[in-house]
Amino acid sequence: MRLLRLAASAVGALALGACSLDLQNPNSPTAEQVTTSPDGVIALATGLQGRFATSYGNFAYTAGLVTDEFASVSAALISISDAEQGAVPSGTGIADAVFNSLYRTVRSADDLLAGANALSGQFDAGTRSGLRALAFAMKAEAIGEALQSYQRVPIETFGITSPTYVGRSQALPFVRALLDSASATLAATAPSAFFNSSILTPGLNLPNFVNLLRARYARMANDNAGALAAANLVGRTGPTALSTFSFPVPTVNPFANVTGGANGIAPRRQFRLSMAPTDQRATYFVVASTATGRVGALLDTWARYANPQAPLPVYFPDEALLIKAEALANTGQLAAAQAAVDSVRTDCTGGRGVDDPKACLQPLQGTLTQAALLDEIYLQRRFELFGSGLRWEDARRRNAVRGPAAAPAVPSEGQRCWLPYAVGDRNANPNATFAALPDPAEPAAYPAGCSVN
Repeated sequence: MRLLRLAASAVGALALGACSLDLQNPNSPTAEQVTTSPDGVIALATGLQGRFATSYGNFAYTAGLVTDEFASVSAALISISDAEQGAVPSGTGIADAVFNSLYRTVRSADDLLAGANALSGQFDAGTRSGLRALAFAMKAEAIGEALQSYQRVPIETFGITSPTYVGRSQALPFVRALLDSASATLAATAPSAFFNSSILTPGLNLPNFVNLLRARYARMANDNAGALAAANLVGRTGPTALSTFSFPVPTVNPFANVTGGANGIAPRRQFRLSMAPTDQRATYFVVASTATGRVGALLDTWARYANPQAPLPVYFPDEALLIKAEALANTGQLAAAQAAVDSVRTDCTGGRGVDDPKACLQPLQGTLTQAALLDEIYLQRRFELFGSGLRWEDARRRNAVRGPAAAPAVPSEGQRCWLPYAVGDRNANPNATFAALPDPAEPAAYPAGCSVN
C-alpha cells in the first residue's frame, strides 16, 4: 500500500516546466540503488507508471493545444496562447516539457528492465514477466509520443550520454519491436497475481494496453494486416476494457491540474458545436459554457475531468474499432469497415459495460465509398479520442495541417507540424546542437503534410 500511495503521488504531477533527464536526487535513492534489490525494483515499477501518466499528460496537453482541441484560459501565459495559434518558439516550456518528461519515462523503463533482468532469480516468473512487459510497453509509448511531437527523436539512450536523433523510418520500427517484446513476454508467461494486484496500477489492463499500442503503431506504419490483427485482440467489453490511471486525494488528474492558472487550458467550444446535436459524446467530455480564453477563443469546461480525482483513460477502447475500420477500408473491405464505424456510432449508454465515450447515433445510411468511409473514420476519431493527443498525428496523416490561426480565427485540425527540440538536451548533447540538429522548418503553404525524415 505504501508503494501504491507513492505511485499515486507521482502520477498526480503534471510538469510543464523544464526538467532534468537525470533521475538522481540528493533526497531520493539512485537508479543503481533501486535496481539492486527486489523492493527497489518494485518501487521503480510503481514510479514508472507515475512518470508515464505525467509524460502522457504533457503530450496530450501540447498536442491538443497546437490542434483544434484546446485553447488558453484568460489567466494563461502568453506562450500558451501563442501555442494555440501555432507559434511555439525554441525554448518554450511546453515544448521542452514534452521531451523531458517522455525521456524520464524512457529512463525509468530502461532501469526497470535492467533491474528485472539483474534480479531475475529473486522474482517468480510471473512477476518478472509483468515487470518486463510493463517496461517494454511504457518505453514504447513514450518514444511513440516523442515521434508524434518531434521530427527526429533519440531511440538508443540507455547508458548513452550523447544519443543520436533518428527519423521516423528508424524510430517507428523500434517502437513496434518494443511492443512485440512486450506481447511475447506476456504470451510466454502470464503476469503473477502479485504483479497484477500489488504492482500494476489499479485499473490498468496490461494485455489490452499492449495490443492497443501494437494496433496504433501498425496503423501509423501503414501495416493494415498488423493493425487489424492487433485491434482484434483488444477487449472492448466489460470493466477491464477501459484502462485508467486513478488519482486518490490529494493527487489530481493532469487535465484538472491545468484548468486554470498560468498553464490553464480548456476545451474549445467548436468541439461540441461541430457535433451532430444528438451526439452524446459532447456531454461525456464537456459542459457548455460562455467562457472566453486569453485571446478570445470560445471555451467550454470539462465534464470528464471536472472532478480532480477523475481517472485518466490510458486509451479509449473504440480506438481499436476505428483502427480496424481504417485497415478494412484501406484493403477494400468496405462493408466490414462501415460496420465497424457503425459500431462506434451506435454505441449507447450501458453498451459494452464500459464508461467510455458513447455517440448513440444512427448507423450510416447507404453504402459509402472508400474515400467517404475514411473521412467518416477520421470524423469519429476526432470525437471519440478527444484529449488523447492523437488528433495531431491524424492531421499529419491526412495532410491536413492547416497552419497558424491567429485570433480570432478558429483553427481546424493541426496548426503546425512539429515542436522545436528541447533546449536542455541541446545544451547537454553535442548531437542535438542547433548546428547538428536544426529545428524543422514548418510548411510554407497550407494545407500540408509534414516531412517525417
